[in-house]
Amino acid sequence: MIEPQTKREATFYNYTLVRKIPLRPESKLSYMSTALLLVVVLYLIDGWRGLIYSVLGVALMLLVHALVLRVTLRRVDKQSEKRWTFRRDWPWIGPLPIMDTQLALFRRLHFHLFLVGCCVAGLFYPWAPSSLVISLVYWHIWLLTPRIRLLVTLRRERRDGVVRLESKEVLFYHQ
Repeated sequence: MIEPQTKREATFYNYTLVRKIPLRPESKLSYMSTALLLVVVLYLIDGWRGLIYSVLGVALMLLVHALVLRVTLRRVDKQSEKRWTFRRDWPWIGPLPIMDTQLALFRRLHFHLFLVGCCVAGLFYPWAPSSLVISLVYWHIWLLTPRIRLLVTLRRERRDGVVRLESKEVLFYHQ
């Protein structure tokens, strides 16, 4: 039995589950197959160089995403920085929250990420081979597609909500 003083000092988190968005296995497979499709198309267009540009493009975009999110988190909400890490569970690939995160922060970070990623890909346009530019743009959009889809699904929800990304579903709570 808990003593009255301990009872008063305990912290209670009151979250109300508002939405549970399941991630269907078919959509995960189609998402991953589009990645394979790009690799095949670049191979058919440019041969082995297309494969190299594809690998280079995904590596550069993952690096850009990690840097942009790190800098933006430090500027916007330094306490949340520890809650974000590199994830590899489909469809959540790249730097993403491993714990609950506020919907407003998630929106803001991905808005910055979308703009900066497009600008970085555009910087390569005048000097890089077309396969590399195509690869950069494609991987940028490919990495953001599940997140943008989630943000579109949650567009009418309150900004003070909390999002939890899991491998089989997305949970949305209100505090």
